[in-house]
Amino acid sequence: MKIITAIASLFLILSCQKTLSDNEIKEYVWKCGIPCGLGDIIVFNQNTVLRNDTIFLKNIPYGKIVKRTCDFDEGTKISVINLENSVIKDTCIFHAK
Repeated sequence: MKIITAIASLFLILSCQKTLSDNEIKEYVWKCGIPCGLGDIIVFNQNTVLRNDTIFLKNIPYGKIVKRTCDFDEGTKISVINLENSVIKDTCIFHAK
């Protein structure tokens, strides 16, 4: 019984450690956890578009996704760099809601 539980737990952990697709990213509302000047929330709609890791807001480059993860212990998140202001070099962390 312990072996089955261990295998099931390992499968659950490994299955959630993955990279998110563009479609999966667009399904979520993203709340900022670590800011870098991009705002508090990203919602993909007709004004906010994702193309090739670049987020466009009203057809203007807004941010670039540099990391997309779904971790069992940390949750679903994306790391984004600011394209609006080239002076800001920090990376934002947005969490899926």
